[in-house]
Amino acid sequence: MYNIQRRFPSCEHNVKRIRTCKTSVTKYPVIFSVEVPTLLELCARKVSQKLPVNQIFKDYLQKNTFTLNNRIADLLLHYLTDDQIIDLLSSDDSFLCSPGLCHLNELCLSKRKIDGLIPENAMEYLSHNRLDALSLSESDLTQTTLNHLAATQQGLLHLDISYCLCIEVFDSVFAFKSLTYLNLEKTNFKLNPASAHQFFMLKNLRWLGLSKLKKHTQESKLSLQLLTSVTSQLSGLDLSETCWDMTQHHKFAHFKCLEYLDISHYPEGPGQDRSAVRFDDIIANTLSTMKTLKSLDISGCHIHQQESIYKLRDLKLDFLGIVAQDDLYFIQDIDSLAVKVASHRKLEHILVLLNKYKNNVAVLEQALKNLFTLHRNRVDLGYSSAHIEPQLFEVVLNTLERYPAGEQIQHVAAACLYTLNSNNDMQTLASEPYPGYDRHVRKGIILLVRSIHTHNSQFDVLKNCMGMLSQFGAYLKEFMFYEIVHSYIYVLERQKSILERSRVLSMEDLSRDKANKISTLTVKAINTSICQSACGKKNTVGKMRLIETILEISRLGFSMFKMSPHEPNGINFCDLLLETWSTLWNITDEQAGNCDRFVSHGGLDLYLDTYYVCSQVRTEDSTVTKRITTLIRNMLGLMGNIAEVSHIRPKLQESEDMIRSFYMLRSYNRDSDSECDIIEIRYSAAGILSHICSDGPDKWQVGDDELSYDTVLKGIEEAVDSWNINSKRSINYKSFNPILHILKVDCPYPCKLWAVWALTNLCQTKPFRFVPMLRRDGGVELLNKLKDSPGCPDNIKHLSTITIMKAYDPNIGPEIEET
Repeated sequence: MYNIQRRFPSCEHNVKRIRTCKTSVTKYPVIFSVEVPTLLELCARKVSQKLPVNQIFKDYLQKNTFTLNNRIADLLLHYLTDDQIIDLLSSDDSFLCSPGLCHLNELCLSKRKIDGLIPENAMEYLSHNRLDALSLSESDLTQTTLNHLAATQQGLLHLDISYCLCIEVFDSVFAFKSLTYLNLEKTNFKLNPASAHQFFMLKNLRWLGLSKLKKHTQESKLSLQLLTSVTSQLSGLDLSETCWDMTQHHKFAHFKCLEYLDISHYPEGPGQDRSAVRFDDIIANTLSTMKTLKSLDISGCHIHQQESIYKLRDLKLDFLGIVAQDDLYFIQDIDSLAVKVASHRKLEHILVLLNKYKNNVAVLEQALKNLFTLHRNRVDLGYSSAHIEPQLFEVVLNTLERYPAGEQIQHVAAACLYTLNSNNDMQTLASEPYPGYDRHVRKGIILLVRSIHTHNSQFDVLKNCMGMLSQFGAYLKEFMFYEIVHSYIYVLERQKSILERSRVLSMEDLSRDKANKISTLTVKAINTSICQSACGKKNTVGKMRLIETILEISRLGFSMFKMSPHEPNGINFCDLLLETWSTLWNITDEQAGNCDRFVSHGGLDLYLDTYYVCSQVRTEDSTVTKRITTLIRNMLGLMGNIAEVSHIRPKLQESEDMIRSFYMLRSYNRDSDSECDIIEIRYSAAGILSHICSDGPDKWQVGDDELSYDTVLKGIEEAVDSWNINSKRSINYKSFNPILHILKVDCPYPCKLWAVWALTNLCQTKPFRFVPMLRRDGGVELLNKLKDSPGCPDNIKHLSTITIMKAYDPNIGPEIEET
């Protein structure tokens, strides 16, 4: 069995090759879903990408007196780039054009600039090959080239020149006397008495494509009478989107062998007349007499009478297309009309539709929208669609792959992937939900990353693609992690240039707001990806200019925010700052190298500027207050990471304003509905001061008497004593080493008080996560040693005792509970 889509896996567009076998010619085209590439295809793809194809193959073939068979040669030519094809077909020195070295059987040059790039004599060099199949769809095929092919390829069986608009005279087409398949879709071909007579020359023709032919006059319609010469031999006829004379419907009965008929008609825009092609009792009666008919497409046709559609039941069709029908709901037993039905009514029908109409963009877009709606509703109602989910998943991926430049397709397809994947809990998934799911996820990640690069300024596309990548990333934590982050950085760089331009030009337009939204979305996606990855990857990501890029975006966002922090526009940029500081907090956690990068690229100055603006905001709007509080929390979390790195800590004292901000924030008390954020701010501010003071009074650089070393220590102690030990906090530690460091060094007791309070609070509120961590990191021994030390204050002894008792709780196991 032969399948041209198997041979040309990425050139399905308009390549409707019929199946053939040794004993018979197939009667009508069958649409296949894309399969996994074979080993031969993968090798051909790699060879075409990596090697100087012509020289290597020619030297090897001549040296070994070896002939490249047609299967390998066909595949290799398919995967070559335009430049490689120019090189191979530009002289008779090419191995493809040498009779003793290579044999071509099928040639697919669809969507290639044949005459624009390949010399005129290229086809002469190929004349020693006796081709069976030639696909030139959507190429710039000229009359001269077509005439030459007709003279040299008399044995051609398959010819596809669809969408070749440079051809005006089609006499040469009928010189291919052995043709079994001819596709003239969307060409300038005119079916008139002269051209109709020429069909007598094609004695072996089995499939004819006359789709989307032009109406050359307002009154002219394609006459079925003119196809009399092929009525006894055709097994497939495509008249989709072609205006044919409906008064001649009875002529269909003369097609004695017809198995495939397509009379579908899609109005080109809203409000267009769907009744241009009518499906009524008269046509139904004619078609019902065609007992050989196996595949019928009446999509978009106006069903004039309800009973008409039921007359098709006796045909026992393999396929029935009834897409774009608004009046399907009167059909109660729609599945009884054919083995496979394509419609928007059911998930099973949409699966057939997506496979069958893969070349019709408008139909695909609507099908994907309906798939999203139907599947989402089925999930909500508890219906099961698990039996077709793998197939739906694959066909949506194939659609995503086939139309990389289609913004709407990419947008809706990514949304479909999301809802199809909604039943899978990625965080806890231990095995594939179905066989092949792992392969689907990997392919999905590759396609989504490509879409992000292609549509880097389209918010809706980016939103869906990044959301889907977050889902996939939780399942395949390591696959293409750096490629995903790099694609996000690429998007940020593009948006950064837009924000810079809008700031310089004082623009207040949609492009700036759109850039802000995309930047916020992208930084959030980066944060999610980093959270899902192994901790060791953070330093590598920091070397990819991620920190510098996020800081640059933060500065641009801050410049917009400070102009109107109370206004909606400023609040929108506050959202961007929330995400950038949250991501920087995450990426610098226990990463000294990233902390260095943050400081060396002006991060401390940005902190001071942002803190000053936030401290000046006075508003009764609780939403604004909460956002400001959360922003300060995120900034202090990052500064806490800086304070944990001993060689960077001194830089925090280079500005008295920096220390003053920490000192003020240790007792932060702004009206907010987020008590969690408030305690986090106080905790982080006191922690930063504790780390700085733990280096001793000799390292204290602040000269202001109001911020003397002893004053700051007293402020730390007063703040910690005022906190509720059972306060709920959202902070998460991977280890206690930064806190335990303070207990190990010789430093004042207020610093140790902060550290002990931190351990006690975490072990009290989240014992199953932090008690095992305390045991693992040696915290119990350090607390015992501290409380037994001479002169230890009572408050430290009390907190240490509570934590030690918690550590000996037999109900808490050794395993650290994941969050």
